[in-house]
Amino acid sequence: MIKLVDLLKEDKGEKYPPYMFSKDGFGCHVCEYYYLKDNKHYCRNEEYENYMGTNELVDKYGNQIENPSQWCSNWFHPKNK
Repeated sequence: MIKLVDLLKEDKGEKYPPYMFSKDGFGCHVCEYYYLKDNKHYCRNEEYENYMGTNELVDKYGNQIENPSQWCSNWFHPKNK
């Protein structure tokens, strides 16, 4: 089991900070990479696209995400305001 102390000691130079550091909560709707086009939800993050094989926000079965406020990927990055 990983201890919280060990997690806190990890490299702080992460490319994508964990969602818990977003003052707006988390979900694709408050992510820097999120955008909406033609009533579909998308992610601008190239690593997400490479991993999922698409830039559309889809679940593991390839179904389009309907509510981005109830969805979050490993590539979440809080929006800059």
